[in-house]
Amino acid sequence: MDNKKSKKIRVLLITPDSQICGTEQRIYSLLRNINRDKFALGLVTCFGPGDLVEAARNLGIPAMNLRMKEDSIVAGLRRWKGFVAEFNPHVLQSLLFYSNLLARMTRFFMRDVAVLSGISTVYSSREYGHFYAWGERLTHRLDSLYVANSMVGRNEAMRAFRIPDAKLAVVHNGIEITHESEKEYHKIRDEIREDFGYERHHLVVGMTAQLRPAKRHDLLIEAAAQLKPKFPTLRLLLIGGGEPLERLTQLAHAKGVGAETCFTGYRADARRLLHAMDLFALPSDVEGEPVSVLEAMDAMLPVVSTRTGGIPDLVQAEHTGLLSEPGQLDPFIRNLDRLLDSSVLRQTMGEAGRQRVITHFSAERMTQEFQRLYEACFAMRQIKLE
Repeated sequence: MDNKKSKKIRVLLITPDSQICGTEQRIYSLLRNINRDKFALGLVTCFGPGDLVEAARNLGIPAMNLRMKEDSIVAGLRRWKGFVAEFNPHVLQSLLFYSNLLARMTRFFMRDVAVLSGISTVYSSREYGHFYAWGERLTHRLDSLYVANSMVGRNEAMRAFRIPDAKLAVVHNGIEITHESEKEYHKIRDEIREDFGYERHHLVVGMTAQLRPAKRHDLLIEAAAQLKPKFPTLRLLLIGGGEPLERLTQLAHAKGVGAETCFTGYRADARRLLHAMDLFALPSDVEGEPVSVLEAMDAMLPVVSTRTGGIPDLVQAEHTGLLSEPGQLDPFIRNLDRLLDSSVLRQTMGEAGRQRVITHFSAERMTQEFQRLYEACFAMRQIKLE
């Protein structure tokens, strides 16, 4: 890395995980769409398999995995300090709690760097827990700006972390829009359904999410069990990895839908697998502004989800999907039933969802908003470009 003669604003992004899921997909979109005439980007992840780091390097962006879990925290901190010294950033952009702390800590040995920290998932004050909440309250004073990806997240950051209004910004998530023709779409759909053994008459309900309790895979499995008598061709396609796999597999068999449920584990091609689905379900208790929902809408899938976090900002109830309150099984089942029962409604909502993503949630729009924040953070430093 040779930044000594660069007249670009140098932005170093740091995030905990390097497995490309929702937050990491958002980062990857930034890396792909940033204006490289004005900005130089670098990337650091704290741990993980390195997918995102490799993807960044393939774009010609300097990147490193600190391997804090695989090696040690001390070794990771040494790598961090060396990478920061070499990259010499003007702005540190951190996403999620632990990377927020690391970015802020950096200001003790790099006093003139600006910090743009933020969150993705929206918890209530109680759910954040004392360590998380107090950690943010005590350290956010080192930030230049603090960004959330939804208005709900912004408001909760004010309440839970006591961040002043003037320091808060909102940048809604964005994704790269697909440009498949109708012929290409149906070709991919047929290929994927054949790979999974699905027939054309099967009704495939899909979900893309890491196997975490808050995502409520158990609720979707219970709903499928209750809907199976009415829809015997119903199939579940659950994309995502995580430790509860064995428990959820046992639950699916116990509920009588084990043969109809496919757990794919982590898939780098998760977005492509959306083509196999007839509708997308996400019954989460806790969310931010899930990229998975945007990707499902871009794939022309109607969405059945919950009114939590920023989901109501994405899914327009009765227009692009159907929403129920978190944790309520019966309303969730009714919404699934309604869409499974009507191919016309599925198509209408799916087309409306895709148009909404194109209009409001593109990666280009998201990137432009982040670029303005980078410029604002840089200006706060009151230092001229070298």
